[in-house]
Amino acid sequence: MKKKVMKHLLAIILVLGILFVFVDLIKEETFTIIEKDTDTFIWIESNKLLNPTYKRASLDLENARIINANGEQIDYRDLVLGNKIKAEFKSTLLHRDPPGLEAWEVKLLN
Repeated sequence: MKKKVMKHLLAIILVLGILFVFVDLIKEETFTIIEKDTDTFIWIESNKLLNPTYKRASLDLENARIINANGEQIDYRDLVLGNKIKAEFKSTLLHRDPPGLEAWEVKLLN
């Protein structure tokens, strides 16, 4: 009886682990603003635990188009710590730890 219970418990744990991995890999990646470095530089952190594009990075907003959830363009000063954003990056990357990215579009999420 104990072996059957243990086998079922192990099977449940295995299925939950696989489900967690699957959900984390397919969810949409968003970033949280964790620090404002200067007027146009912010530090962002990904919401994904497994396989994020960048776990933590410095994002340059100088030439970026920043829009709110309604599609209206806003100023970079409207972004505050804790905001959730979705960012589109340019292909340029400063090789450092954490990486320096340049955004071309940032969307503020609700």
